[in-house]
Amino acid sequence: MKRFNVYLPPEFLMLRVHFQPGALFRVVNLPLYEFGEDYFDANLILGRDARDVSERLANAESYAEMVEVVEAYLVRTVASAIQNVLPVDRAAARLFADPRHISLDWLARQACLSPRQFNRRFTERIGVGPRLYARLVRYHRAYLFKTAHPAMAWPTIAIENGYTDYQHLVRDFRQFTEATPNSWLREDAASPENVLTGSATM
Repeated sequence: MKRFNVYLPPEFLMLRVHFQPGALFRVVNLPLYEFGEDYFDANLILGRDARDVSERLANAESYAEMVEVVEAYLVRTVASAIQNVLPVDRAAARLFADPRHISLDWLARQACLSPRQFNRRFTERIGVGPRLYARLVRYHRAYLFKTAHPAMAWPTIAIENGYTDYQHLVRDFRQFTEATPNSWLREDAASPENVLTGSATM
């Protein structure tokens, strides 16, 4: 995993889609680990429909219209997806909901797979292995917890989110953001979206 810094012009409009675990795999029907950590051209993967959506978004007269365009495309695409929802997708959703007290071996059994099969299927459909995914979710939950409770000390937040101690939380922050928890909050507070929306934590 590596950090990406995105530099935007003074005026910009962003429409971001968050997929449930496994949903993007069912849309593109390709192993997600093949995409790595790089950006890719949706037109090359999704074909003519993606180009049509892009053109309609460019000509939309409002943000609400843009959302309608994307929602209609996603509903149509997911409904015609070749890949079905599998128990491994539900296991990923369970891990996303709470990564703190769930055994990966237990999740594999719930998905009716051996640990090795579970790891392979999970990586194919999510893009990373279940252990790294659990760490990413736990780190993100700790970050969101801090934004909701800015006065709470980091060691307490670490314990609340399943870390054995504060240093383990720092290790994840350093790996995923290349910064300490407090320096990452300062950088994030200065990001354009937080400055414009007034949602900065610090």
